[in-house]
This record gives sequence, structure tokens and C-alpha cells, in this order.
Amino acid sequence: MTEERSGFREFYASLSGFDTKVKTVEQFIRAVDNAYGILCDVISDENIKYSQKLWFRGLRAYDYPLIPSIGRGELNVEYEPVFLSKFKSRAMLYMDQIPFKPVTEGNGSYWEWLFLMHHYGVPSRLMNWTEDALVALIFAVDPDASDEEKAKDAAVWCLNPVMLNTTFNFHEYYPSGYIPNVREKGVYELFGPNKGNLRNTRPAAVYGPINTPRIIMQRSTYTVFPYTVPLSDMRDLPDSRKYLYRITIDKESREYIIDQLRRYGITKEKLIPDLETLAREIFQE
Repeated sequence: MTEERSGFREFYASLSGFDTKVKTVEQFIRAVDNAYGILCDVISDENIKYSQKLWFRGLRAYDYPLIPSIGRGELNVEYEPVFLSKFKSRAMLYMDQIPFKPVTEGNGSYWEWLFLMHHYGVPSRLMNWTEDALVALIFAVDPDASDEEKAKDAAVWCLNPVMLNTTFNFHEYYPSGYIPNVREKGVYELFGPNKGNLRNTRPAAVYGPINTPRIIMQRSTYTVFPYTVPLSDMRDLPDSRKYLYRITIDKESREYIIDQLRRYGITKEKLIPDLETLAREIFQE
């Protein structure tokens, strides 16, 4: 089944203009404009009251799935409550070291703890995107990629979050295409800790808390996935062509694109503002 889906994606991409391949930053920018035209400019739904936009996700290998970390390998969403419980109990020892302190009551408490856990790399149902195309590009051509990843083309996925939320029927709670903040009631009811709510089987685009320098620098946004086992790869959703577009980065052009971005003052180190990445940037200079 996996091979069939993979083959279908490649065949579908070649037919529909669902994918384009680039070798320079200039070509990438043109590809982003093209993605905007395909995913945004063609929309004429009068029920959508919000400006069209794109979010971006950079992947070191073009064939990596569009699912969050909790759905990869041997993991599934059933692990998330266990991870969160352990994280909350053990993190109290380090409260003086974290960038923000989660609230202790209400729906916001659940999300702030989940985002804090996600921030430190514990698998969750959250998947990162960015509003900045070049931020996604620098993560796609990441110099720290493994040899196996560097042997493949990289990718930047473009997402129309307004259209995703429209097709997801999120307008049961909000006007069609609305992108909510995770603190809002509808998000908690559909994606909060109540696993008994299995009405939705699709992810939704959301805004999370903006409470760390890294989130600000990376202009982070998110898709939150439901409690389904297994999680659905966004590439495999039947209507994905309405809101997804892939820009493939030529594997032989990784170093050239990294050099181009460095000339423009865009480096991975600047997107992760801490002493460890500062030291790495100084060494690279």
C-alpha cells in the first residue's frame, strides 16, 4: 500500500503541476509565486471571508511524510498523554530555565504545556510550519542533514491554511476558512485532551502561543492532528491538491543555495537564537 501511494503521488505530481524543482534561490522565489497562483489566486468561494496566504514547511528529504513526530515510526497518538504527563511532572524542576511558564488553569494550560513539550522535542500531534518561505528553505537545505538525506532532493511544502480549514469543515465553529488560535473553544473541543471526540479525522491549521525568541524568528505556525491511529499523511488526503504544493530542491544545489542564503544574511543559526548556535556560526565564519 505504501509503494502504491508513493507511486500515485509522483504520477499525480507530474500530471497536475503539483510539484516543481529548483536549483537556486531565485527559482525558489518564482516557484513560491507559482504556488500562490495555484493555491490562492484561483479561489473564488464567496463564503471564504479571509485573505489567502501560504505557510511553508522545509524537509531535508523530498519523500518525508507530512505527519507530526508522534505518528512516525513505532509511535502513535496514544503515547502523547503519557509523554505530556511525564513532562509536566518532571519539568517542574527546571521552571527557572524555560523561556515561559505555562498557566496552571483552564483550556490554555493544556495547550501551553503541550507546546512547551513540543518546543523541547518530545513527539506530539503538532507539526511546525512557517509564514516565511526562506525560513522553510534554509531548513530544507539544512547543513546538518545526514548523508542519507543529502543523497536525496529536499523539499519545501506550501500550504494554504485557509483552504485546509475550509475543506476540514472547521466552519462548524467559525466562518469558513478561519484560522483559530489554539486557546479558542472550538480547537479545544476538537483537538484537546478529550480523546472521545473522534468526529474529525483531519488536521487543522492553527496559531500557537508566541512566547519564545525562536518562535518569533521562525514565524512559526502549526497544524494540529486529531486522535486517530494511524495519523493520515497530509499528502494522502483526497483533496490535498486544493491546499498543498511541493517545491523540490535539487540535491546537487544544496550547498549553492546555502551560500546564496548566507549572502542574504539568512542562516539556520539566526533562526535558533541560543549560545550553541551562536558558537557554531562563529566557527563557520
